[in-house]
Amino acid sequence: MSADPGPPSDSVTASAVLNLGGVRTRVSMTVPTQPVALGEMLPMLRSLAGAIVDQAVKTETAEGKTISCRKGCGACCRQLVPLTEPEARQIRDLVDALPESRRAEIRNRFAEARLRLEESGLFAKLAHPEQFTDEELRHRALGLDYFRLGIACPFLEEESCSIHPERPIACREYLVTSDARHCACPSLETVQIVPLPGKVSTAVTLMGVEEGRRFTRWVPLILALEWAETHPDDLPPRPGPDWLRDLFFRLTGKEIPAPGG
Repeated sequence: MSADPGPPSDSVTASAVLNLGGVRTRVSMTVPTQPVALGEMLPMLRSLAGAIVDQAVKTETAEGKTISCRKGCGACCRQLVPLTEPEARQIRDLVDALPESRRAEIRNRFAEARLRLEESGLFAKLAHPEQFTDEELRHRALGLDYFRLGIACPFLEEESCSIHPERPIACREYLVTSDARHCACPSLETVQIVPLPGKVSTAVTLMGVEEGRRFTRWVPLILALEWAETHPDDLPPRPGPDWLRDLFFRLTGKEIPAPGG
């Protein structure tokens, strides 16, 4: 990773070529040099995820495949969406900033979804991931059970995302090349997900996790509002380049030395 301080003294532009599973992806990001909360790095995290996704799409296109995801196709918006912790707080802030009538409408959708989860028995597991069994983690049974409930994302309107520019990283990383009709009843045989050499969403859930800990730091989107109210940020601020080095390590498994180190 190389760094160019650039004109403003409070930021630095980092350029790197990431080798993820043999796929080389060139990225360039400007980050603050002063200590900031991880949440303030969300624009950079989205940008990095976009660069990795773009490279994966190029690979699929070169193999003659076409991305079938389109506006108005919202089947995947009924899946269990894992948010990174800073995204959960950002979603809370986004809803709080809405006009009163709109805010009440969205919060009502979250409340209705919570009621459905309680009735189905899934709420307790989503609220307490430490109760997941190894079988559920390995075979994603919980995600399938959630999808069968048909709970639409509170931001889904006319089968399209109403917060598309602010959508979660996990949503940005999910694309398919199979017929979109299969997404309503997905299976390993019918749905071909665009494979990514590295997922920024997963890497961020590992930041701040103690070595050997079983569970990562993620929040179900459908519980983001209530979770954010009771979970203040417990990760200390760090300079932007330090966050980047940590992120790249989580993505590649390789330590990236600090400039001059």
